[in-house]
Amino acid sequence: MCTLSEVGKSLEHLPVLSDTSFHDLLRFMKFSCMVKPAIEHHTVDTHHPPENLPGSVERLLVGLLGTRIDVIQSYWVLLHHVVWQAEVVVPSANDIQQFNRYAYGDIYPPTYVCLSSDCPNYQMATQFTLQYGVLLIYTTSMYCHKCFRRYHHNFSVHKSTNTRTYYYGVPSTIQVATHFFIDTPLLELFANAKVFGWLSSMNCARIYNIALAHSNAYILNNRHAFAMAPEAEHMGKSWPCSLQMRDEDVLNGFFIYSLLLDKAEKQSQLILVHDSQHRARIDAALIAQNKEMEGIGQEAYPHACDKCFVVLDNEHGQKVKIQAAVCDGNTIGHPCCAVHDCKMPLDSHRLQFCSDHQNLCSICAVEGCNFPCSPGSKTCHIVEHNKLEEAYYKPAKALFQLHARLTRAGLSVPSDSVIGDEGEDVGEESIECDGKSDKGNAYRLKARFGTRRTHNEQLIMRPCGIILARATFYGSEAISAVNEFAKAVFPTPQSTPEYFIFDNNCKLRAHQEAKQDHHFSDTALPVDVFHFNSKHKETDLYCQQHCNPAAFPDLLENGKWRFNTSICEQTNVWLGGYQAILRNMTVHRYNFYLDEMIKRRNRHVNSELKKAGIHTWLLPIAAL
Repeated sequence: MCTLSEVGKSLEHLPVLSDTSFHDLLRFMKFSCMVKPAIEHHTVDTHHPPENLPGSVERLLVGLLGTRIDVIQSYWVLLHHVVWQAEVVVPSANDIQQFNRYAYGDIYPPTYVCLSSDCPNYQMATQFTLQYGVLLIYTTSMYCHKCFRRYHHNFSVHKSTNTRTYYYGVPSTIQVATHFFIDTPLLELFANAKVFGWLSSMNCARIYNIALAHSNAYILNNRHAFAMAPEAEHMGKSWPCSLQMRDEDVLNGFFIYSLLLDKAEKQSQLILVHDSQHRARIDAALIAQNKEMEGIGQEAYPHACDKCFVVLDNEHGQKVKIQAAVCDGNTIGHPCCAVHDCKMPLDSHRLQFCSDHQNLCSICAVEGCNFPCSPGSKTCHIVEHNKLEEAYYKPAKALFQLHARLTRAGLSVPSDSVIGDEGEDVGEESIECDGKSDKGNAYRLKARFGTRRTHNEQLIMRPCGIILARATFYGSEAISAVNEFAKAVFPTPQSTPEYFIFDNNCKLRAHQEAKQDHHFSDTALPVDVFHFNSKHKETDLYCQQHCNPAAFPDLLENGKWRFNTSICEQTNVWLGGYQAILRNMTVHRYNFYLDEMIKRRNRHVNSELKKAGIHTWLLPIAAL
């Protein structure tokens, strides 16, 4: 039992309780003991108090005690052991009257799962935890015959609407598949491993299975070093659910966890269609979230700090703000329709065209050729076009020939060395022929047999390292597309920066003048220092006049550049680390994944700025 002296020492580390009274502590203890059954119902190990109260209990205690949620949380940190060990607490009549205004008592059965082995709700499952490793668990659901809802661990399902409504807040354990659960602390570890280590879901699962699934993994993995004789693992041999974490479990957990975090931050609930396939059910939520992220959707969008927002005195002695933004692209992408700049998602990665352009599958793959394909081929009857296709598939045919020789020699062929079907062949996307042509030496035949990918990911950033927005460019890094992207990120005159830095600003400015687009009329368009020195000609007078960074004195401070105009180039090193991970993701998952990585990275950059003593703040959205 916790002593008064220990409680007093703990109070010193909880400044939020500096003005609390002994009466307040007693009331918290009494009410907490009254709702203890509800707390236990949300606790995995009922022998020990949970580190945090369930969200519903926190909100209840806030109403009962008439205080703030951070005070309730501090009370629990201080007294959770006392509450858990208390046997009998007798509330007063006033306490009961107060309690009945906000809540009702809870009575639960002595078991949380059905004890009938032939019951369909009596299910065995696997729980992956960070603290205890792999746990073998039983799960069940509860059905209310009055409101027609079935209550599962993370969500409830209504019989008539057939919707899956997740509970408020973020649970301590998340169901990622029918028989698999992952603890939230472990999912948080995976999310940060993805942000700072570019770990794929497969590598996250491998690390967990090898190093975290067992408490003595360091011994099991190094038996000779610990002089331990090899022995078979018996745990879970008869368990029907795998004890090995799968990469799809990690990825599903990441998506659900991220969605629940977002809903909790907005104090809303995640609602999905219950009957649909898991991928389709999740994709619907991802699409909605992706839509919110477009343009000004990133939470760090209103960021400002001393490294990207400065106030200067002009020649008239007036205060003027100087804000800069930097734009650049990175050539990572996802599979897309082979038609140039088509944004319709593919129904499958095995397809080359979207549903709107499926008719082009029967047309010769050579660019500019409109003849139909020959039977069993992707090119037409023209010999030169057939040679392109033969050259493209020649490496695969050669490998099959070598396999055939091994088989004739009586040797088996390793299964992992067999090339998949054409839909899985994503090596070279296109091929060219250098041979002579009737159209002249300068003409080259081009064909596309594999999957086309989007051209690049475009970023707009603050010089301090905060990423404001991201956009996928499908066909090319066209100047018109950059202009439209910039207008989406800075949609009002108040939001436009004083300086917009882009490596091809001379073409961007010329485009705006030709279109008589005055959206950025108050924004200077210099080229960043590196690209201006290496990519722009001295003889280009238009570029020198309008885009030379040295022509803008506000960009200089004591002979040095005030802003880091190469921030996008540096950030692209981080962004490029996701190329292999995202290569074959569907467009909706690709966009959600990248936006989540950016959001988490922005939070880290902002915290590092504060640690460095740099003043940061948020600008009011209305002013932008």
